[in-house]
Amino acid sequence: MTNCAPAPNGQVCPPQSDWTVCKPWDLTTQSRTNCLADMYQQETLNIAGAQVNIHKILGIHEQTSLVDLTGNGNPLSSGDAVGFPAENAFNILNSEWKSRQSGSQLITSGYIGYDFGTIKLPTNRERYGVTASVYHEISTIKIKQSNDPNARVTKARIERSNTGTQWYGVAVILLPNNNQLNTIHFKQSAPSRYWRIRPLEFTGSDCDSWGVQALELHEYAATELSNVQDKILLENRDRDYSQQPITLKGYYELVQANTDLQKFGIELESNYSIKINFNTCIAQIGRPIVIGDIIELPSETQYTPSLRPVKRYLEVTDVTWDPTSYTPGWMPTMLLITALPALASQETRDIFGDLGSNIDSSGLFDNNDGNNLMYQDFSNVDQAIKVKAVSDVPEKGSEGSNTIREFEQETLDAAASVGIKHLSKYGFNRTGLYVEDAIPQNQSPYTEGPEFPVKPGDGDYHRLTYEGLSKEVPARLYRFSVNKGRWVYLETDRRKQYNGQKNLLEEYITSPTKEPAQDIR
Repeated sequence: MTNCAPAPNGQVCPPQSDWTVCKPWDLTTQSRTNCLADMYQQETLNIAGAQVNIHKILGIHEQTSLVDLTGNGNPLSSGDAVGFPAENAFNILNSEWKSRQSGSQLITSGYIGYDFGTIKLPTNRERYGVTASVYHEISTIKIKQSNDPNARVTKARIERSNTGTQWYGVAVILLPNNNQLNTIHFKQSAPSRYWRIRPLEFTGSDCDSWGVQALELHEYAATELSNVQDKILLENRDRDYSQQPITLKGYYELVQANTDLQKFGIELESNYSIKINFNTCIAQIGRPIVIGDIIELPSETQYTPSLRPVKRYLEVTDVTWDPTSYTPGWMPTMLLITALPALASQETRDIFGDLGSNIDSSGLFDNNDGNNLMYQDFSNVDQAIKVKAVSDVPEKGSEGSNTIREFEQETLDAAASVGIKHLSKYGFNRTGLYVEDAIPQNQSPYTEGPEFPVKPGDGDYHRLTYEGLSKEVPARLYRFSVNKGRWVYLETDRRKQYNGQKNLLEEYITSPTKEPAQDIR
């Protein structure tokens, strides 16, 4: 290859081609051959690649609120200047803490922080017999430094500890060189009892000390890609996505979609492998594709019978280098993205919309109406199933009503053929023997509600029900007695109190196929 190898876009690879010249990142020391091969790949995708729309995952949605957590613990510091105690940084803004260390000594051993203490009673005594510390996961601070420009820190390190002696680094932050109350966000780490800030860069000389007028500690977590919402299940359910997609060009093998209708739902077996140029991805998105990104493939759009477009959305499940895109200089140039069909869920509601039953200003539901343009709405099917279930089984538990059972002639003939001759065409069927339902017998009239009638008559029935937090309490039946001058309790609705022995006993007692007692020998 010559020193002037032309690229497809008309550019010429530089004679000394490494990533510091070709691109702003460096994997290994690259040659002009690798640079040219990468440009050919980009040009090929631009000409014949499929359009790929990327919805970037921005991270989990902001968590908690900006509430200062200091106040019930104790300030920490590496030493206080005379008349400037560490408490001044945690009370009011017109006071100030100054470090005892100055200059280079401040960088070596200076810090200010907070001990959240232990769990205590209102009387300030320890609540437990063992040391029970208060833990907070700090991810935001508010700091106001000194009015003196030579008493400020411009770069600091956030540290945490559970013992006060062994410290773990959390983040390195940049502090504005001003005397304003600045809010600084950093990544989440782990709940800890002790937190502190150590200076790394100081604006003053060896005669100047660090001054802080105010310091607040918060658990507020801004939207950040590296944060993990649920550290136990390792899930990020409340995600934020970019609403405006970024268009790239990529290559993928066309997949024959197989929708397998299973007993408990629909399984989508489509597994997509998409190749995207790494350099183009960095230039357009600002970062590589990561797990959780949503991809829309315009070429996979389908249409309903009413010609409404249904877009194909995929969720990225894995990202690696494409093994077929390595250059002769062993430089990977393409990302191999594995993606599965995205489903409308809590995680993807920024893309597909809120799945909740929200009510608009007119009092009507503004979704779940079967007309969602982003995904198939099964709310009508779901509601139909619920209505059918409630209609067939209005109440859980045992049925206390008594019904008349009628047998067909075929049943009577079949019973007679096996020697059961006493079976009659009509039989009394107590569907729930010894079941209290808190309803008067013989269809007697009664009132019902959470309060007793004001002017009851002698012998009146009232079914007392419960509301609010006590709505699960079973209803009770009362009858008013003039002689006693009060409501007399009769029974409680116990139909929800299911007992597996009831059905077995009832089968023996009320079965229409049982032998008469006089026939048993």
